[in-house]
Amino acid sequence: MTAPLRSRWNGSFAASLPVGNRGLHYGDGVFRTMLLHGGAIVAADAQIERLTADAAALGLDAPSREFLFAELAAVADLDEASLKLMLIRTDTGRGYAPRAHQADLLLLAYPLPDWPAHHAIDGIAAIRSPVTMATQPLLAGIKHLNRLEQVLASRDWPADVDEALLGDARGNPVCGTRSNLFWVSKGCLHTPALDRCGVAGVTRSQVLVLAGQLGIDCQIASQPWTALQSADEAFVCNSLIGIWPLRRLDDHPYSATRPITHRLQTALVHPLAHPFRGV
Repeated sequence: MTAPLRSRWNGSFAASLPVGNRGLHYGDGVFRTMLLHGGAIVAADAQIERLTADAAALGLDAPSREFLFAELAAVADLDEASLKLMLIRTDTGRGYAPRAHQADLLLLAYPLPDWPAHHAIDGIAAIRSPVTMATQPLLAGIKHLNRLEQVLASRDWPADVDEALLGDARGNPVCGTRSNLFWVSKGCLHTPALDRCGVAGVTRSQVLVLAGQLGIDCQIASQPWTALQSADEAFVCNSLIGIWPLRRLDDHPYSATRPITHRLQTALVHPLAHPFRGV
């Protein structure tokens, strides 16, 4: 695993963590992955808003916005990095039962992943994962620290595959291992509902807002795999990649003509998707 460029624990440099860390023992915490580009956090306000909302859903008291933004500013001199900001319930001894609402803060800064820039143009190959996401409405949408489903789905990919898509127990596609999922059918944008499982990403929210501004009809609902496989366009998104079109899903190819995907890429102006920066 790539070593972090910088690590901070509760506002100070950290080379190690307490052995009683509840994130380590129980996954009792939440996190957000953020893009640091040009010394600024992309969509910082939205990221902090989602982080604190997810923390509240687990009964965690997030630090103040001022402290969170000060922590992000403490690594801004790196200029470009992938940041992982975690809020972890404070250790209060053994046992599952939470005895505190206080959250410790762990911030890790990593080098940006070395993904090909042409993914945003040419699209990527994806596979349907055999891993089924568990249904738990209390955790649906939350980016909590337990990512074992994604770990299982990320094993043993073919060499030419860039993402694996997971479905739920009802047989409907939900998301990628590290991304949210969209597709276009007859001019309408579709994305799975995340009321039973899955993570509500910040970029997903941005895409939905942009679709409304561009006058693109959108439907948020659980639909079968056949709806995705018969779509005219499909793409995945997250905070680090922006939007990556799907070139194919398993053996099913998608058209290289992606008018709605291109409109959304252009409107998103993601700093790492160079052909769609609008400059």
